[in-house]
Parts: sequence; structure tokens; C-alpha cells
Amino acid sequence: MITYIENPWETTTRSELVSIGTHSLFLSTSGPPRTNKSPVLIFLTGGGAPVAFYIRLQALLSAFTRVYFYDRSGYNLSEPSPIPHPTAIDAAAELSSLLRAAHVAAPYILVAHSYGGIIAREFLALHPAEEEVVGMVLVDTATELMYDLFSRRIPDPDFAAVAAGIDLAALTHLKEESRLSGEDWQTALTAIARSEAAAGAELSHESGRPLAAKQQFQKQAFGHRPLSVVRCNSARDYQTVYEKGVEMGNGTEAERRGARRFVETWELFDDELREAQCRLSGQKRYVRVGDCGHDVAIRRPEVVVEEVRWVWGRLGS
Repeated sequence: MITYIENPWETTTRSELVSIGTHSLFLSTSGPPRTNKSPVLIFLTGGGAPVAFYIRLQALLSAFTRVYFYDRSGYNLSEPSPIPHPTAIDAAAELSSLLRAAHVAAPYILVAHSYGGIIAREFLALHPAEEEVVGMVLVDTATELMYDLFSRRIPDPDFAAVAAGIDLAALTHLKEESRLSGEDWQTALTAIARSEAAAGAELSHESGRPLAAKQQFQKQAFGHRPLSVVRCNSARDYQTVYEKGVEMGNGTEAERRGARRFVETWELFDDELREAQCRLSGQKRYVRVGDCGHDVAIRRPEVVVEEVRWVWGRLGS
């Protein structure tokens, strides 16, 4: 039997492919060696964003806790899934298989960004016991309510038409604000290019209804375990892109009207959509970061670190 002290995935820094039977996934771990079955942190990336973009976050978290960052099927170095169009349910099952293969047992603290929040909550549905997932940080994460409100797609097809040809990273100075080195930035861009097909194959929008059917909000599915919900200013990102698209002459008048309606609706309801996640737990806090857009985990990872420390503090109290 593999014990904590014998398992290199819990005691050393390593990054490699791990077989889950059907294919292999990239897993990276770092931080203090795990002792006495202490909680470990599992990070779930957003749609289209491989872990190469979150290396500063991983480094900051590793200073005080054992962390696991992984790439979903088809992302960067991870092999493609045998499932052509995986849902969040498939992704949660895949994560469970990965942790079993690496012999990394509960308890877990889940930290998720963007679409990763839907997967994290499906993982919670697979592991509902209080001693399994003991804390959670949801960073500007998608919700089932969001997918229902924006039923066509996120972003809306009209908005996509106006945004055609715009480099969001360049427009919003992501490279500079990420503070990645030139080499790390190029590595991240290469990883994104390798992940594009897999990200496009994920059924993110279609994963909303199955999650809604579980009624996690109504049932307070996370009990009284510590939960932090972070809401950023995504509407600012969309407004910036819309204005640039109009300046470039993109979109028909009808598409521009549709794009404006999408941005206005997002700004109107975003706060309520994110805050609804607080209903998951009786012990929660809601943090608004109004001066940063959706990529806060990349631009300002210290925000996420603070929320993880808050969760750890509640576990120790």
C-alpha cells in the first residue's frame, strides 16, 4: 500500500503525465510535503486556459500549502479524451480518476476559475461527504443560472461578431499585468494554441442544466464548510472589447445592437448570478474585485491566495 510518506505526488515537486486508464493527463504538484492527511488544494482552470497561464498563482500557493494543478483532456500536454464532447460531469469524473491514479486522497480544498467552477461543483456532487471536499474558492466562476440567462452562448454570437479579430490579451494588457517572464508568456501562448481544439469541444454551456437539476443552491449542498466566492468586473472586459470592435467597423447594426444588449444584461445581472453561489454554504464570504476583469487569477493571483488563506483559517478554527 502506498502511504503518504512513500507517495512522491504528496512529498515532492513534480510535473508529468499520469495515466487514468483511457488516456493520460498532465499533473503538476508543489508545496510543503503532505502530513497527517492534511487538506490539499486542487485547482481547476477556466475554459481554454491551460495551467501554464496560472504559474504565478501556483508558486504563491505553494509557499504554504500542497497544491495540484492539472490540464483537462486535450489541453496542452494532456492527451485527448475518448469522449468527443465532454461535459462538466465527464470532467469531474476525469479529475476523480486522476487523483486516484496519483494516490492523492481527500480531504480537498477546491479552487476554481471561470468554467472550472461548474466542474468543481460536479466534483462536489461526486464527493458529497463533508470529510472529502472541506473548503472551496470560486473565482469569477460560471453558474447554471448564467447559462440559462444567456441561452444562445457566452459570449453571445452578436458580441462574437463585433469582437472578431480582436486580441483580448493585447487590448487589456494581459502580458504586462500577468508579470510573466517573456519565456513563460511564450510557453503559455503555445499551451493555449495546443488547447484550442479541446476547449472548443467541451460542452460548457450544455453543462448548466444538469448542474441546475441537482439543486445545490436550494439544498445548501456545501453544508457549513468554508466557501469564498470572488466576483470580478467581467462587464468591463466586454465593454472594452465592444468599443474596440465598433471602432474597427465590426458587425452589422443588428449585431451591434445585440452585442450592446449582451453587455448591458451582463452588467445588470452579473453580481446576482455570482452571489447566488453563496447559497451553497452557511459559512461563506462574497468578495467583489471591481478594478480587475475576469482574469484575476492570472493578473492578480494574490486575490485568490487571500481567499485560500481565509478558507484555511476557517478549517483551523
